[in-house]
Amino acid sequence: MHGELTDDPAAFLASAAGYFAADPVVNNVLVTNVTGRAAGVITDPAPATYLTVRTGDGDGGEGGGGDGDGGEGGGGEGGDVVAAAMRTPPQRVWLSAESGPAAELAAELLAAACPDAAGVVGTHPYVADFTRTWERLTGAQAVPELAERLHALDAVTPPPMAVPGAPRLATAADRDVLLAWCLAFEADAAEAAGRPVNAPTEVERRRVTEAVDLRLAERRSWVWDHDGPVSHLGVTTPVHGVVRIGPVYTPRDRRGRGYASALVAAVSRHELDAGAKTCALYTDLANPTSNKIYAAVGYRPVRDVTAYRFERAWVTGPG
Repeated sequence: MHGELTDDPAAFLASAAGYFAADPVVNNVLVTNVTGRAAGVITDPAPATYLTVRTGDGDGGEGGGGDGDGGEGGGGEGGDVVAAAMRTPPQRVWLSAESGPAAELAAELLAAACPDAAGVVGTHPYVADFTRTWERLTGAQAVPELAERLHALDAVTPPPMAVPGAPRLATAADRDVLLAWCLAFEADAAEAAGRPVNAPTEVERRRVTEAVDLRLAERRSWVWDHDGPVSHLGVTTPVHGVVRIGPVYTPRDRRGRGYASALVAAVSRHELDAGAKTCALYTDLANPTSNKIYAAVGYRPVRDVTAYRFERAWVTGPG
């Protein structure tokens, strides 16, 4: 096997095109994020790193982005793609791998290319091969922070109970509320992962603000309205026939009333009616309520995912 590193999102998309298309649900986070960066609608504070791992020794394809011409795995002269990863500072590595050795090689190459990565998010079971290799090479400890499950839906089961209110597209008039809710969503995620809940940094606030504004501009932001907004979700643009629901957020004082479940069902149905083949979303495995309510509207488990943070061993010198 060999790896191909690039900082060009368009080259990465071309290199891994067949790999992404072969499993568009599992690879949706990768492909939507890279597509946005290739189009210039998502920017990063520092250059990103993109990696494809291929079978073969790399003759005829070494060092390049590949042309993505070789069939289901995106093969060709450079071999079939067996893993893909991205690291967009200051975020963690996002890994998709189809074997333990592919994940190990990805860790070796990324430990050299971006040793300051904050952590990794990857699908089971091979993310464990990545973290073991990273620990061995860097001396850092990979600490699991969040266990999630990827779900997919291709037909909606109507919620069993009527929920007061109705779904609607969010508008610019909702922007301040949505920004506050999305920052609260980030705080809830930190709390669930056992991280300190601090005020957002300037970089974090900019990232959340840009995401809110982009979803509003693309008409991909929804609210459940019951005498005003009571729940919110975002949805990605379709790629390979797949849309991803998220984030989904209901303020604490409005929870337990079915708003989020009704909104997810309504938007999922809307996306399928508009031409999507599959809707996907992630749930926190530590939250049995969300797993139960999304299953009730038709979401089925696809793959488990774990997010790790890298804790570095600090060595102090004499004196």
